[in-house]
Amino acid sequence: MSRRAIYVVAGVALVAALIAYWFLLLTPMQDNIADYDNRIETERQQLSALQAKLAQLSQVKEEAARNEARLLELAKMVPDSAQLPSLILQIQDLATEAGIDFITISPGEASPSPAFQVIPLQLQFTGSFFDVNDFIYRAEQLAAAPGRLLAVQSVSLGLATEPTSVTVSPKLAVTMTVNAFERNPALEPQPAAAATADEPLATN
Repeated sequence: MSRRAIYVVAGVALVAALIAYWFLLLTPMQDNIADYDNRIETERQQLSALQAKLAQLSQVKEEAARNEARLLELAKMVPDSAQLPSLILQIQDLATEAGIDFITISPGEASPSPAFQVIPLQLQFTGSFFDVNDFIYRAEQLAAAPGRLLAVQSVSLGLATEPTSVTVSPKLAVTMTVNAFERNPALEPQPAAAATADEPLATN
């Protein structure tokens, strides 16, 4: 066999080997690499979706914690029952902080209103004008403590003692009505019941 023929045969064999390598080894490897790339991309998308879901759940959890804290504050402001002993104690503490030494508190009968009941309390005490003003301010700010929600309904003032000096604020006899509130689920508006299939529809 001539040298030229040997070169031709060797070239053909090399080409055949390259073709065999391409189809038998390289192409499957490329297919595997493409498959791995697709899997990696799919897993990345799933990971991104999970991260977004976790962020959403974390936000919901934070909002739930804030809502729970707010509900606890509202429960203190407007409880499910009158809780008169603690209510009277809070009002007595307000009077002491305002400089009022003695106060009488007479709870009245609760009256219903939309979603809650109103509990009137009649207060009687003596104090200077500044003491009375301070007490009213503290009563209306009690809910921010948080404490009971109070609303001053009426105030009646009269002289308890004659002023001894123009520089001394006279003592006032005060009769005040303060409203507290009690939540009553029975008074809360209920969602309208959906009509059933057996109920006839209204016609004109």
